[in-house]
Amino acid sequence: MKKDTNELDIKHHTSNNEIEIIKSDKCSCLFCRQTYSARKVNDWVNGPKGMSALCPECGMAAVVGDASGYKLGKAELKKINLDLFGDDYMEKHPKAAKTYVERYEESKITHKAANESLYIRYLSLLASKGDTDSAYTLGMLYEFGTEFTKPDPRMAFSFYGAKCMKHDPSALTRLGILCEKGALGKVDFKGAYECYSKAMALGSMEGLIHFADCYRKGLFVEKNEEYALAVFEGVWDEAYIRFTRSNGKEINIFPDVSYRIGIMNEEGKGGVKDSVLALKMFLYAEVGYNALREAGDLNAELAQEFEDNEKRIETISKRFGLTRQDPVFDNDTFADSMEDDNGISNFIFEQYEFVPKHFDSELNSFEFDVTYDLPPLIVDVGSLFCGFVPETIHWAFSGVSSVDAPKGGPFRKVQGNPDEGWDFVNISPIHNEKTVLASIRFYRVENKKSERKLDKAKGKVS
Repeated sequence: MKKDTNELDIKHHTSNNEIEIIKSDKCSCLFCRQTYSARKVNDWVNGPKGMSALCPECGMAAVVGDASGYKLGKAELKKINLDLFGDDYMEKHPKAAKTYVERYEESKITHKAANESLYIRYLSLLASKGDTDSAYTLGMLYEFGTEFTKPDPRMAFSFYGAKCMKHDPSALTRLGILCEKGALGKVDFKGAYECYSKAMALGSMEGLIHFADCYRKGLFVEKNEEYALAVFEGVWDEAYIRFTRSNGKEINIFPDVSYRIGIMNEEGKGGVKDSVLALKMFLYAEVGYNALREAGDLNAELAQEFEDNEKRIETISKRFGLTRQDPVFDNDTFADSMEDDNGISNFIFEQYEFVPKHFDSELNSFEFDVTYDLPPLIVDVGSLFCGFVPETIHWAFSGVSSVDAPKGGPFRKVQGNPDEGWDFVNISPIHNEKTVLASIRFYRVENKKSERKLDKAKGKVS
């Protein structure tokens, strides 16, 4: 259909229209046919000839202000829309559909039922063209539902299982979870195990976690709690390092795996029963779940884990009479925050600054400051504290037999253990030469570290 001159002139006013929009009282969008106050327009795209307004309802650069001289009614908007865009516009312009999807997800388009309907429509269009991100997003949308869309496991299954998702590890993991839950009406542990295995083989850490869960719970395979715990502990270090070095931004599986290790330690499954270590892992998980919640990524499944995690923290803390308080920066907190599963700290940090303060040979105490460019994740089980502590921490150690820390300075590594002592080591980035900057040694004690931690948690040790 030939477009008339008037329509083309109206369309001309959708470009380089910043001044007109500012001067307007009302605006109309030629794409979504909505009319609204010009003050709702707060997003712009910078083109070769100037700034063009983006519609707050649909995200398209199709806004005309009444300062242009055109005040468009519903009938006129409908006619112009059909003439200029037509019903198949997005089909012919998938880039525009992608832009709408991104802007809706960024909340730059009003979230309401009509707009979410368009969002789903354009996601489906992109998914049909092989866009795996769109297919996965639709799977998540239908699995968990939204404010405007009810959960629909069958639709979720269809998008996770789409042809373009055949080798997508995240989609395979979600398919496994749906099979395990019996979301389609029948539990399928075999299907779940196979999906988790494929996802794991394709590099999914989440798939690996659920694969190990099959052995922890005995789903389709013979229960093997020792193996499950070994898998969880085998991936925890990497998850921890990713989480801490990104200052909590790269959450990944950190809360999931911490939560599972905590359960197994609490119940004595797969290893020795250790309530204190379990509490430590639940505190780590709590930090991770809270980070997911702040990022808006705490879905219903993870929220359920989080709720159980909090109940377990409450149960253990009541048993030991613990209450939440500020961390105490002492020997045990340092050890809990710095050592690995083998009781030996060997983590390489960003370059931190060590400053010795005071060594009292009569009280066997030593105080020092560490300034952290990258905030460390500090955990103090006795205080029920776990969190990132920025800038400088003042540490106070007791039971110190000797200190060799003449000047202080930068270090990149801490090595040692809480029974014998710690070395702060600087590493030359060029020659990889190691220099011990400071050494702290403790008096040997008979009781094991785990027993000291338990005593501290019960309030027997100051």
